[in-house]
Amino acid sequence: MPSDNVTPFRRRPPPKPVQRGGGLTSHRGKAVLAQALTLAAFGLSFVFAAPPLSYIAMAVAIAGGAVALSNRAEAMPWAQTHHEHALRTLIIGYAILTLASLLIFISGSMLIVYFYVQIAVTIWAALRAGIGLVLAIMRKPIWNPRGPLV
Repeated sequence: MPSDNVTPFRRRPPPKPVQRGGGLTSHRGKAVLAQALTLAAFGLSFVFAAPPLSYIAMAVAIAGGAVALSNRAEAMPWAQTHHEHALRTLIIGYAILTLASLLIFISGSMLIVYFYVQIAVTIWAALRAGIGLVLAIMRKPIWNPRGPLV
């Protein structure tokens, strides 16, 4: 008698594929990617403020928004909070930066005000997306994704 107790007429079930949590097809991977792209978008927009290179930051922000928006409805409940959080961070942050850049067109002497606003928005977004990134790695939901801070 064989020791594995398999009859000759019944096949073994195929082994289940092992899915690790870091792939881009998992809910965790998509949530981490959305938070990482949000963090990178604001970091690049601070580093590359001049128009030819600022398009790199804009492309990363659009990619982060597309990832967050496309996966928001079909994700797990904890991952939905991360997609909502990343999308709101991108929209609110870039809206504030756009309104602050209008100050330059109103008066050229407001350039220093825009610089300080850009520093404040970058710190706010880095804290917000950094905390979201850590929580996404741990598969924990964001407590208040629609709140102004975390």
